[in-house]
Amino acid sequence: WTSRNYRRLAEEGYRKNVIVHRCVRLIAESAASVPWRLTRNGKAIDRHPLLDLLNRPNPMEAGKALFENFYAFLSIAGDSYLEMVTAADGAPAELYVLRPDRMKVIPGPNGWPRAYRYEAGSQVHDFAVDQLTGQSAVLHMKTFNPLDETYGMSPLEAAAFGIDIHNAASGWNKALFDN
Repeated sequence: WTSRNYRRLAEEGYRKNVIVHRCVRLIAESAASVPWRLTRNGKAIDRHPLLDLLNRPNPMEAGKALFENFYAFLSIAGDSYLEMVTAADGAPAELYVLRPDRMKVIPGPNGWPRAYRYEAGSQVHDFAVDQLTGQSAVLHMKTFNPLDETYGMSPLEAAAFGIDIHNAASGWNKALFDN
């Protein structure tokens, strides 16, 4: 049976199972296609720096692609992280989705996050969380997890037995055809 960790769930579910892959893509594509709407005093605003940022969050990707990745990670891992890079004046300048398997929540004395630690190879970066306001350069979105208040529960974890059975049946069918 597939172990209940991000790497194994992503491998056995998303990479090896066409049904899981398509479900994750449909959820991510559908959620990312919802148009952003900004209003002031009940009237729609068509031009605004926030809308520009959401449509072109960083030099490497468009807004729809960024949010597809964000929602796909949420579906696979149960957790998704969005980093906000600020300009010199403190205004939001860029947004990046961070891989959930590289992120660790560092708890504070009150149980709330003190920081988010991102590890990629030998590089480690801590994103501090203001203990009074809760503000951070990282937005952590998570699914409900009845056993953990820090991390979300992957929807693939709940489906893991079914995914394993489907993958085993597919492997058996392929072996039958090979014979």
